[in-house]
Amino acid sequence: MLEIKKFEREDQDEIIKLVLHCQNDGSRPFVSILNQPELLCIQEKYLDPGGCFWTARDGKRIAGSIGLMNCGNGIGVLKKFFVYEEYRGNPHHLGQKLYKELLKFARDHHFKVIVLDTPKNTDRAHKFYDKAGFIKVNESDLPIKYDYPYKDSDFYLLKLS
Repeated sequence: MLEIKKFEREDQDEIIKLVLHCQNDGSRPFVSILNQPELLCIQEKYLDPGGCFWTARDGKRIAGSIGLMNCGNGIGVLKKFFVYEEYRGNPHHLGQKLYKELLKFARDHHFKVIVLDTPKNTDRAHKFYDKAGFIKVNESDLPIKYDYPYKDSDFYLLKLS
């Protein structure tokens, strides 16, 4: 049975394994932990500033993750949204479940805008964000500047009501 819960430090190595597995699937340029050092300090970069980070577990195995960084002024950055292949779509719909958890938290904590980046060639992710109400924007249209691992990225913005 899948269980979604907030980040715990003992999950860090498994989260890194999941993220690097999904990022380095051969469909985009290679990235390492050095390109995304916030994975080494999730508590300090996500939770302590007022954001959150969730994991989905299937027993002892982490099956998915999603994070929301609080950038202040009601702005959050959706990051590290990854799900192992066997948990995508039917019957689990784990991506949708993780996203609903993030969205509830964002609304409950009065976030007004969520932004994100994703590599240009990730069509499945683009379809998900389009269906979720995100609007594709230019990087210059983002309300904040932040670090992201891919130079060739698309950017999305969601205004929360």
